[in-house]
Amino acid sequence: MKIEQDLQSKSVPQIKRAVSKITKERLESYEEALLSALEFLISKPKSWRVLSLVIRAIGITGTTSSVPYLKELVKQDFEATVLYRDLGFSICLLADVANNRVNFLISLLDSSNELLLSGACSAILYSGFIPCEQDIKMVLDGVVKYDQCEGQVITSRCYIAAACYSWPQLHTKEFLKSCTKSSWAGLVDIANDSLSGKKTKYVLV
Repeated sequence: MKIEQDLQSKSVPQIKRAVSKITKERLESYEEALLSALEFLISKPKSWRVLSLVIRAIGITGTTSSVPYLKELVKQDFEATVLYRDLGFSICLLADVANNRVNFLISLLDSSNELLLSGACSAILYSGFIPCEQDIKMVLDGVVKYDQCEGQVITSRCYIAAACYSWPQLHTKEFLKSCTKSSWAGLVDIANDSLSGKKTKYVLV
């Protein structure tokens, strides 16, 4: 098929076109070709924007079989650090959300790689996944401290605050009230929306 040919073409524009179509239409069955494109793009640091798209496409349309390789990539030293957020996003979707858990996300709560954690948190928001009561408490307790440069960057707690609109308010109220004290007006709005059980107007993912 044309999409598979584009992914294997070793042409960055063609790969970008194929990946955009896969993500937009949620096309499955291209996981191996996406991984092949990913391996090629790793050797092209200047093509990090397309690499970002490929990583996210794997998370959105792939399976748990891609997780080990994605976790290996986490160990690499990327100049485009935004790629860690994409890796966190995709690993969380495939390892956690697909298995109704947040083990990977929880393992990052004390990580020095905040982008990896924020990516995992964005996956929770993107998927609409509602963790169990015990996991909700662990996630909220873990992300509440991540407020550095809030507004300049979307922090982990911003993503989780936005996700909380559909979580049991009994467990989220205290966390959301602390978010209303943020120096960033955007998070204040997000937290107040979630306290009201409303989905935020901010498009974070």
